[in-house]
Amino acid sequence: TLDRSSAASDVYKRQVVKYQRISTHSQDIENQTDSIDTQIDRLGWDCVGEYKEIMSGTKSRDTRPQLRQLLKDSKSRLFDFVIVYDLSRLGRSTVDVINTIHELEEVGVHIFVVKESIDTSTSQGKIFSQFITIFSSMERDMIVSRQKESIKRIREKGGKWGKGNLISHEKRDEIVSLVSQGVSYRTISKDLNVSLGSVSYTLKTHSMSPSL
Repeated sequence: TLDRSSAASDVYKRQVVKYQRISTHSQDIENQTDSIDTQIDRLGWDCVGEYKEIMSGTKSRDTRPQLRQLLKDSKSRLFDFVIVYDLSRLGRSTVDVINTIHELEEVGVHIFVVKESIDTSTSQGKIFSQFITIFSSMERDMIVSRQKESIKRIREKGGKWGKGNLISHEKRDEIVSLVSQGVSYRTISKDLNVSLGSVSYTLKTHSMSPSL
């Protein structure tokens, strides 16, 4: 919720809103509130609103209604800063956190993190943002790499990935070879012990260099 009348009352103070999230199995929100309020008083900022939600930290930022509302309000420049207790409040992953920071920075709104004493309006804060951008990129690359390795191992063993079976590259090559010899899909499916869908999918994708 945002108090617009308060936001317009003192143009000389930084206008700040609080964002607080707790999970159903986490500490009371008062623990965050006390630390945030103390920091606001110390900095002499003007608190013009707050956004609170009780939601698991495993939920992505797109499923958090109060965070989505905060980001929407930020586009109207109703405040200059968002203050949170710690970075984990902003997202379930480094990628989520950096996306939220970037979305706010794009409209000129900065973030102050109480626990880590991070202020993205300062040169140190900007350096921090650059570092976590690098880390988020590394995180994405590591996830993709682990997934590729998992799929490769499963494919080599002919195991399941999701709802379907993965087939080895050797078996895929064999399917393509048999089809080129005029062997029917049904015969290939029976002889190689793979589904008709796998045969069809292999032929659709055989011209692409496999990346997984």
